[in-house]
Amino acid sequence: MSEPKKPVQVEVYKPDTVIKIELPVAYVQRFNQLMLEGIPFKDHDHFTETLKKVEKGDQDDPYSYHVTTILSFLVMVEEAARKQGHLKMVEINPETQEQTDVSED
Repeated sequence: MSEPKKPVQVEVYKPDTVIKIELPVAYVQRFNQLMLEGIPFKDHDHFTETLKKVEKGDQDDPYSYHVTTILSFLVMVEEAARKQGHLKMVEINPETQEQTDVSED
């Protein structure tokens, strides 16, 4: 006869709370890269169709579900950055990818 298993204590998130963190921009950029390189889109059309599903709120397939998760996170970060004055406006030359700061600060 085996001994009864003892309860195990683990930490879990408290429900319905908001976690405030400091988030380095380099880490946010990695999430952008994860969406573009880490999700195995079949081709450009598949990526485009997935974005259309995300816009419609359709999360029935794993691609649109995971893209929605990443985009939601990035939108929350961008909104916080905007409120805190951490964004600037740049102009990008499409041929050279050179950026020029056009912020008004």
